[in-house]
Amino acid sequence: MSFAESITVEALEADPYPIYAELRRSAPVAFVPAVNLWFVTRWKDVELVAKSPDIFSAIVRVGVSPVERSFGKPTILTSDGEVHKDLRQGVDPKHRPRTVASYAGDLVRSIAEPYLDEIAKRGSAELMADYFEPVSTLSLARSLGLADIDMPTLRRWFYGLAQGAINFEKDPQRQGIADAIGAEVSDAVMPTLQKLARERDGSALSHMLHDGMPEGKTRSIDFLMPTIKVILLGGMQEPGHGAGSILVGLLTNPRQLRQVLDDPETFVPKAVDEGLRWVAPIGTQTRETTRAVEIGGATIPVGAPVAALVSSASRDESRFTDPDRFDINRDQGNHAAFGFGHHFCSGRFFAREQMCLAVRLLLERFPDLQLVPGKEPVFRGWEFRAPATLHVAFGATDK
Repeated sequence: MSFAESITVEALEADPYPIYAELRRSAPVAFVPAVNLWFVTRWKDVELVAKSPDIFSAIVRVGVSPVERSFGKPTILTSDGEVHKDLRQGVDPKHRPRTVASYAGDLVRSIAEPYLDEIAKRGSAELMADYFEPVSTLSLARSLGLADIDMPTLRRWFYGLAQGAINFEKDPQRQGIADAIGAEVSDAVMPTLQKLARERDGSALSHMLHDGMPEGKTRSIDFLMPTIKVILLGGMQEPGHGAGSILVGLLTNPRQLRQVLDDPETFVPKAVDEGLRWVAPIGTQTRETTRAVEIGGATIPVGAPVAALVSSASRDESRFTDPDRFDINRDQGNHAAFGFGHHFCSGRFFAREQMCLAVRLLLERFPDLQLVPGKEPVFRGWEFRAPATLHVAFGATDK
């Protein structure tokens, strides 16, 4: 049995990084039966897969993609060509750098500060549930235009949708959870979409309906709904989970934390970028081969599902020195967490701004934050990875 054949889903969920390191050394492109995917692990090969849609297509056969199986099709992740271009025309306008700069600060601050006030009253917190995930879910929902959906519902949505998106092994229990949540999302979002189709505003959902369309026309709600579910999952999950990983990196490296506290303007963005490299919140870009192709010393057959592992690329030893180490002073180029090519994450500027603000506001309020002994964070996941919990305590609570 080869190393790739011995890989289990449980081992990937527990910690994929040693597995990826071994694959980069011995089999940089390999078929992993446990998840029915060809893993591509080295930076140059991951980038090639993501930037070669003629060979590695985002459009996959019916029933192959767990995203399409769970959310419907087409989605912004599983389309190419004119369909993908049309979806990006609606998604991109709310997430351009200048647009994000005009609204993200006030939005995120208004959501974060009440949660920080509650944490201050208690003297301790489990930051994933008490802060990072609420800020992430509510920021995304409010920017979309979903003003009336509460945080527990949103948080339940993204955990439920995730069960489908990572269900490469076609587990019926996971699929049942995702299907039920997907139906709930459709029912809950539909009235807002119907209203915005009649009366446009500045929300992201309004842009998706109207931007790039002829006067008096909108994109159909059925066409947009699968992509809305993708955005709800990735957009709610990535910033909160990324911020949690970033904070773990800082709290376990006191000298780097001190740099951030002393000069947040300079070092919070560096910490965010390093945290995204160190632990990518979303681990793969998934494709299907349009023909047999030789890459990384292996031949992938036509019609094969391929995982371009951006999480592994960001720890490639050929690009990053001592890649398993969290180091905000690293200066070795960009990480791969937002992907490559024309599927490069459309919400990257909004997500990054959220993470910068959430981490900075937290540390400004609680500069003596520390992990609770005996409750050290444990990371889980390979497609979606973050600390399962993040227990912290602090002393001074003055603003």
